[in-house]
Amino acid sequence: MTPEFTYGQKEPMENEAMARTFDAQARAIWPQEKETLRRVFSKKGLRVLDVGCGTGEISSRVVKEFAPKRVVGLDLSERNLRRARELYPPSNFPGLSFEEGNAAEMGYEDSEFDVALCRHMLQAVPEPVRVIREMIRVVKPGGWLYFLAEDYGMLFFHPTKYDTDEFWREYAGKAASKSGSDLRHGRTMPAQLAALRCGDIQATYLVIDTLRVERDLVADIFVHWRDGFEAWIGKHSGHSRDDVQKRFNDIIECTRNPLGYAAWLIPSISAKVTEGTKPEARKP
Repeated sequence: MTPEFTYGQKEPMENEAMARTFDAQARAIWPQEKETLRRVFSKKGLRVLDVGCGTGEISSRVVKEFAPKRVVGLDLSERNLRRARELYPPSNFPGLSFEEGNAAEMGYEDSEFDVALCRHMLQAVPEPVRVIREMIRVVKPGGWLYFLAEDYGMLFFHPTKYDTDEFWREYAGKAASKSGSDLRHGRTMPAQLAALRCGDIQATYLVIDTLRVERDLVADIFVHWRDGFEAWIGKHSGHSRDDVQKRFNDIIECTRNPLGYAAWLIPSISAKVTEGTKPEARKP
């Protein structure tokens, strides 16, 4: 394992603002996302792994919505896991547990799970294909992989003072590149899954915009992104923190503007693990 893998965007992901981000994103996304998950959870009693579970917002919703037998939330951050255990105790969420671990080297048996989820994570780590291969390894043939594979080329705002495409590319994108991650990873996922010989690949897009989701909730997501990432982007992009903050504030003002429009398109991708997929999971 390369030393950089454990770094990625771990530092801002542990920021207190990110706990608020996870909550706001779950509230905005879940009403659409749970419908795309129904093909994955076609029956009850499944064994589920939530890779990069953060503070447990989706692990807990899966328990309530789909009645699985077992849900394990895995995350690299013990700080986020402490929050998850406090928010979602097993007394209220039967079968749910949280464990610390590295997604690229998971300590689970081959074919231990029926479903593996990975949301809002692959764009933040340096070696996403290693994570995908590990997910394939721990899911049984006939089981499902599911991803929210973000792509920050799929954020749109109007009207704005600054060029927001430039911001996500030259500010956030450059900072991510320095940590070894790729903020446009989402667009590559279907091809990567096909190369890994997964089957029944489906890609849809969740549309989190100011027409479908309450405007203030969408704006709150970008407020939390600003608070969690502005220092990190400034540090790693070569732009001042003040400049980064101005760009974020421009996005937030557009989103709050009753005449403005903001849209965040999120690739929602599912695929089956097949017997042919398994050998690919063992490649280094």
